[in-house]
Amino acid sequence: MPSRSDHVVPGPDSVTTAKGGSVFRLGHDRRATYCLTLPLAAVGALASLALHLGSSNAFDQIGLPALVVLILGLWVLACTRRASVRFIDGVLLVGAWVFLLGRIGFTLFAPDVVGRTELMAATAPWLPILLMAHSWGLGERRALRLSLTALGATSLLLLVYALGNQGAQGPMPDAGTLNTLTQMLLAGGVTVLGQRAVLRHMRDQTNGGRTWLATRGADQDPLTGLPNRVAFEKLLIGLTARRPSGLAVAVLSLDHLERMEQERGEAFTERLTAHVARTLSATVRDQDVVGRLSQTEFALLLRVPDDRAARAACERLRVRVASLPLGGVLPTISVGVTVWAQHLSSQDMLEDAARALRQAQDDGHNRVQLAGQLRTLPTDLDDLEEAAAV
Repeated sequence: MPSRSDHVVPGPDSVTTAKGGSVFRLGHDRRATYCLTLPLAAVGALASLALHLGSSNAFDQIGLPALVVLILGLWVLACTRRASVRFIDGVLLVGAWVFLLGRIGFTLFAPDVVGRTELMAATAPWLPILLMAHSWGLGERRALRLSLTALGATSLLLLVYALGNQGAQGPMPDAGTLNTLTQMLLAGGVTVLGQRAVLRHMRDQTNGGRTWLATRGADQDPLTGLPNRVAFEKLLIGLTARRPSGLAVAVLSLDHLERMEQERGEAFTERLTAHVARTLSATVRDQDVVGRLSQTEFALLLRVPDDRAARAACERLRVRVASLPLGGVLPTISVGVTVWAQHLSSQDMLEDAARALRQAQDDGHNRVQLAGQLRTLPTDLDDLEEAAAV
């Protein structure tokens, strides 16, 4: 008979890493991306120079070829693995900023620049693009520091230009150029603020999945690798303490597991449980957390906008589990789900979801029951049974 350890499945960290992988997080994939995209960037810079060869300004005639040389050099380093991805990230971003700020400075202060406003307008889109590139290739803190430095340098150029004298000390400030540069800075500031908001939102949503990793061992279910009841309840208590709108809890039960154990044996039911655990972990989003409450029950923490979305997410899980048979058996699950409300504590949410699960089982199994539809009934379990009997 296979032992329990034969059926251990990977935990959420190993399941979600592949699914949530990104070329901006995995060094090897980002190196491959550089090998593909850097030549295209060099060709684009050369094409820009060639298209304006007769009318390009003095800065572009020097700056664009220098930028192309830098890009091709980094491409060689990336493909031959002679430099780390982090080094390539840093050099590429610094080089791009030197070129962009140099072009802005040339446009503002060089004498006799033809089409100053048009040249500044052509440069404007690249400032927010480079600011967004910081979060692709750098950590959050390094990206913020570089973004603030770049915005500060651009603001300084704007200030010097705006305060420039009309005499021989500098060119006369142009209203169109000032307006374009001001809009550039506003767009850049909004870009940085937007990135910060998105990163905070993503971090809040993934905190639950990361926190449980610290409980590995005593608080990890040995069969499935999922957080056990102790770890799951710790996560739920921490989340509800922050009054989290949009938090939902679902309790999921494998249908007819005891009958299958009598018919197929304990080893098979353990394989089936591990199989369903893998299915749930691979189906939920990276920021959601699947735990195991008991021999027959799982639990799920997820972020949803409302009850309807929570039910839809659980329906997708139910259908996914039912579509993946094991050993000729098609497993099904019943699900009870509740969404956090102002009066609900962590224990209230689990109890609500558990009551909804019992209702789904009483209604025939293999279905999803929303707890919100039960809250008008008595909240005590004995009262619920009496109400059902009536």
